[in-house]
Amino acid sequence: MSPNPLDHIAAAHKRAFGPRGAAAASGGSPVIREQLIDAAERLLAERQVSALTTRDIARAAGLSDGVLYNYFANKNDLLVAALLRRFEGQLTTFEANLPKPGEGAVGANLAEYAEACFLLATAVMPTVVGLMSEPDLMHRFFDEIHGDEYGMPRTFDRVASYLQAEQGLGRLAPFHVQTAVTTLVGSMMALALSGMVTTRSEEESGVQIRLIVATLLRGLGV
Repeated sequence: MSPNPLDHIAAAHKRAFGPRGAAAASGGSPVIREQLIDAAERLLAERQVSALTTRDIARAAGLSDGVLYNYFANKNDLLVAALLRRFEGQLTTFEANLPKPGEGAVGANLAEYAEACFLLATAVMPTVVGLMSEPDLMHRFFDEIHGDEYGMPRTFDRVASYLQAEQGLGRLAPFHVQTAVTTLVGSMMALALSGMVTTRSEEESGVQIRLIVATLLRGLGV
């Protein structure tokens, strides 16, 4: 049986907020706790994080104001849980249908990895920008998404594993894999960031992705 993605969130919550937060999360009704996270996640998609209040979240969940504190130590505690759930969904989308080593053409496969990285970065960037006005919340969120359950193993390491496997199959020549991964993923992050301040179309982004991948492959001697 595959692990429940919410287990990652529960573990992250316990690490981030300690005994008080863990005790609050474990008490009461799991259904009500999920209602609060659902409401916070919906509101985060609609408003700036700095504009959210505990009353807003409780009302959106159809609950009285004080109920939140039976499940979370404070507002940021709840918001981190909601942000992590959203990020889990974004990572799951990123991981879906990535090409397997040895199947298809390497160039086309790498373009799919690049596009997946670009779409993930495009999805995450608005959250990062929105958190800049809330440094404490941003630091908590960043600490969690760089942990084992979320960040490097499920993004950079996925791309690295693909390249290493293709090298092992003889479909790619020897090269420094981590440098290639940093170049590819970093380029996709930069492309996503620039897309926030330009009117570049989806088609234009696709062209840029293919050009970046072609340039990388030439540098790798493919």
